[in-house]
This record gives sequence, C-alpha cells and structure tokens, in this order.
Amino acid sequence: MPLSYRTDYGIAIPEGTTMLHYVKNLSYNNVLTNHKRKFVKYLFAAAVILLVANIAVDFFRKPKNETSISELTTSQIETVFFRVLDEYGIEPVWITKKKVKLTGEDSISSQYFVKIPADVPAPLIIKEINKTIEKDITGFVSEEKKIFGSTEIRIYSNEILKLKAVLQPDKQIFRSRNELSFIIYDAFDLSQNNFNNFLSVHYQLAAVVVPGHEVIAKADSLKKYSKEFIVLLNDENGDSKMKLKQEYQKEILRGSIKNIVSSFKNAAAFVVDKKSLLFNSPIYNFVRDEFMKRGINLLSNTEFITLEADEETELISKFRFYCNDTTRTRQKLFMSSFDNFQKIRPELERFKKKGNKIISLSNSLDKKSVISNKKIVIRSLVNGN
Repeated sequence: MPLSYRTDYGIAIPEGTTMLHYVKNLSYNNVLTNHKRKFVKYLFAAAVILLVANIAVDFFRKPKNETSISELTTSQIETVFFRVLDEYGIEPVWITKKKVKLTGEDSISSQYFVKIPADVPAPLIIKEINKTIEKDITGFVSEEKKIFGSTEIRIYSNEILKLKAVLQPDKQIFRSRNELSFIIYDAFDLSQNNFNNFLSVHYQLAAVVVPGHEVIAKADSLKKYSKEFIVLLNDENGDSKMKLKQEYQKEILRGSIKNIVSSFKNAAAFVVDKKSLLFNSPIYNFVRDEFMKRGINLLSNTEFITLEADEETELISKFRFYCNDTTRTRQKLFMSSFDNFQKIRPELERFKKKGNKIISLSNSLDKKSVISNKKIVIRSLVNGN
C-alpha cells in the first residue's frame, strides 16, 4: 500500500506527490467522471428514442384487421333479384331465361330478360336491388342501353359476375291490381293533434260526418288538405233541423233532407247505417226516394269493408286478404278508425309498390257506378229487354 502524508488541511496525499500535482489529477478525474455521466445520459436518451421509434414503426406497419369479405353466390343474388321483381308486381310470365356467352366473363352461362310495365321505371328496380345488397362487399353496375330503351343490369360479387339481366319496358303489359279507398269513421272525434296527423296523410282519405250545423265548416275545410267526407245517416244526429225521425210528418222530413243536402253539398257520398232506427223504420223508403229526387243514391254502410280486429296481426291479415283478392270488384272501399289505418300503413306501402293504387273515395265510387251500369246494360241485352 503506497505511503501517504496529511497536509495541514487534512487531505491525504500519496508520498512522492506534490500538492499541485495532486490537485491536477483530481481535477482531471472529476472531468472524466462528468463526461462519463453525460455519455451515459446520452446513451439512455438514445435508447428511449430508438424504443419509441421502434414501437411507432411496428404500430403503423402492423396489418389492420381486414373486414371479412363474403362472396355472394349466384343463387343468393338471384333470390334478391326475383324478390325485388315480385315486390314490384312483375309477373313470372314476363321473365325469360336465355343462354349466353360473354367475352371475358365465364362465371355465368345465362341471362334474364324481364318485361316491365310502363308504370314501373327501371331505375326504381335497380335502386331497390342495390339497396338490398349494398350491405355486402358487392360491386353493382347498371348500364343504360339507350334512351327509352332497355336497361342492362350486371351484378358482381368480389369482382366476379354473378347475374346479368335486361329490363325491357313494354306498354302492352299491365299490373292487374286493386284500387283502394279509405274512410276514417272517427276522424272528427280525434284530438286536435291526431286530427292534424289525419290531415297530413298524403293519401286522399275520407272522413265520416254526422249531419249537424256545428260540423259544416270543418267538413268544407277538408278539401284544402285533399280530403273528402261522407254524410252518415244514423241515430246520432242531434240537430233539430236535420233530424229524420219516424214520427215527423213528410213536410218536416223533406225540410230536414233539404237542409242536409244543401249543407253538405260537397259530400262524396250519403250513407245510411243499416243498423239504425232510420233504416228499419217505415219512413226509410220515403227518405230514400226524397234523396233520389235530388240526384243522390243512398249507399249502405255494408258496402264498405270494415277494418276491425281484436289483434293487430288479425287486422293486417284481413287487410292483406282483401288487397290480394282480385276475384271480385277491383275497387276496395275500406272503413277504419284512424288508429287501425296507422297500423296497416307499412302493409299499404308494400301493396302500393306492387301496383295497387290508393284513390279517392269519389273516384272509386264513380268507377263502381260505371261498372254497375255496364252490368245492368249487359243483363238487359241478355234478357232481350
């Protein structure tokens, strides 16, 4: 162990070493130590930076989870295609399938030719097909051949052609459907908010009006909203100037009838309730004839299809039955509460797409009258009258 001695300041200096030399060595060692510390700090900082950079590179280079691409089969796409055609009332006899060989496309060997009525725009069908399959990773191409001409549809799934069809407008074919009209029997009993909802329905609905001075203005205002009304003769009429009671003399009855007709001259129809005392009273024939003298044929409320049921499913089932029925008259006159009408609205929209029409009550009654008159003429000719 080297010898050392202590200075006056208590510092141990190795023997043979001067104070000046010792101080110089000490300063040098301190500087060297500081450099080492700085160097370590720099190395640590560089390591941290490299680690962060490495993590960032891995993050951005890391492959993202690709959405699973499901390729639709030809059968699946054809199912969608034919379902949409059915929803628009396209009859199976209007669809033909033919063999085809397409250049550069060997995935299909046939194509469809579809005749469509003039009232079914091809873009509507194309839009509906596209809407149905757009949730899948599917390419959809529509090509317009020529103005007012055929429309070619090509449907791809994962860039593979799955279906080719040509839509051909044909003025000689028509969708054989029904014409629907609706009477809301409780329209005038609704709250103001619901009555406003009734007025805002874009169909030409009709309301039921029981004769009375207080409802004349309200009935006349319906025309502003493209709505109509019928006058219902039942036992609820409380207006003394419009009452039809069996104990009244004929002159009083004539006066009441005159008041009813003049007050509701814009009515689409005058209807009698078959269950009312009026209909089952001795004066009914007289009342009926008085209306006929004024050019009005009283209808029975039984001529309308009442949409009522205990359950909503039963109500919708009943509505579907009459809408699909094409064996009787094409004019279907429904009488319903506003609540039940709202329940069948989704079904109504579907039947409308299929080709059924929603027309005003007056228009429907006019058509029924023409058809009835034609039948009378035919029966007369057959009987030789």
